[in-house]
Amino acid sequence: MPRPRTPRKTPSPSPPRGATKEVQSLLDSFRLEDVPSHLLRRAHFKAEEIFANTFSDEGVTPRQKATLVLLHQEPGLNQNALSARLAMDRNTVADMVRRMCSSELIERRASPADARAYELYVAPRGIELLNLIMPRDASVEDRLLTCLPQEYRGLFVKCLRLIAEDAPQMSAERTLPE
Repeated sequence: MPRPRTPRKTPSPSPPRGATKEVQSLLDSFRLEDVPSHLLRRAHFKAEEIFANTFSDEGVTPRQKATLVLLHQEPGLNQNALSARLAMDRNTVADMVRRMCSSELIERRASPADARAYELYVAPRGIELLNLIMPRDASVEDRLLTCLPQEYRGLFVKCLRLIAEDAPQMSAERTLPE
């Protein structure tokens, strides 16, 4: 008769070693709700939620709206230039452009200057969508900033722009030898 198998005992993991005094001190005073990157992420989600609720019937995303606006302002941009203007990676923009072309929101035309490149234009259906969303677009931004006093809103946007554009002073500071 075979002997019953006894389950193998797995060694219990050793408890993690304690944090150093320096790290423990940092952890004791750490407040996630005061971390700028965390707050920016939360604010971003709030902005996305307000946009999605405002334009749920239209089914447009903030990046698609930005694409339509940019192509209306700068018709004939190529995908690389669009990617740079949107501050998005080229693969993501390529996928979005493909979907927007399939939805007939934008048109892709061969570039007369470069046979390897395409120029992008807002299609008639994209103009119709802009006509629907642009009159309400400012309300999205107003709702997002409603918790800020009016006199702080311009400064807040300026500060965000400094962060997003990586102010030249900040870049210069990074290259200075220590």
